[in-house]
Amino acid sequence: MFSEEEIGNFLGVLQVTPEFIEIDCGSTNPRYGDTAGKLRVFSDGKVEVDCICGADCDKVRVSPVEFAKHAGKINAHEKWNRQIWVFGKDGTKIGLWKTCLLRHHKHSFIRGARQLTHRDEFIRCSQCDKERRFSLRSKEHCKIYHDALVKSDWICSDMPNNTLSCRVGEERESRKVNRGCPKAAKCAGCEQCVCFGCEMCRFETCACKSCIDFIINI
Repeated sequence: MFSEEEIGNFLGVLQVTPEFIEIDCGSTNPRYGDTAGKLRVFSDGKVEVDCICGADCDKVRVSPVEFAKHAGKINAHEKWNRQIWVFGKDGTKIGLWKTCLLRHHKHSFIRGARQLTHRDEFIRCSQCDKERRFSLRSKEHCKIYHDALVKSDWICSDMPNNTLSCRVGEERESRKVNRGCPKAAKCAGCEQCVCFGCEMCRFETCACKSCIDFIINI
């Protein structure tokens, strides 16, 4: 399936049989760090992963997409081969797409139902103390919210195109429901309703730690 020379380019090779190769792998989330796993690549091109993030983890013999999602990655259906890495012979992390391990891979993975990953967010004006809603439906909207979030003295009039002012009334309490959250309430944030970083809400031109960590790890 793979030559000895090719296999010698990796650290963490656990098993080599005529049917499959098993090798240490992982996926890195900017917020939570590395999630470790064991990757198996079969001679027919099938790829599966056992997650070893904890002794009680039930993610065994799952697809690489499911493993990447379990590690907190976004857009795993399209980018799992870039989001999962193995160790090169010098100990560096190498994305699967850069290796020979997917040479025989021809399988596709069924996409699940689309989930809302960017709920509406709120920021309080430092001048009038009113909470203002930010709808995160596009990269442009995410950039407006992100710029406001990193500005400690943000005020209503900082909203682009003068769309807000401190004279405008409060957000109605009924509109503060975050419909992206399973609890249908304004929660503090959980993995089910909040995106912790993706290409839509992180920016190469931003110098904040969240954006820098995301760009480095992607």
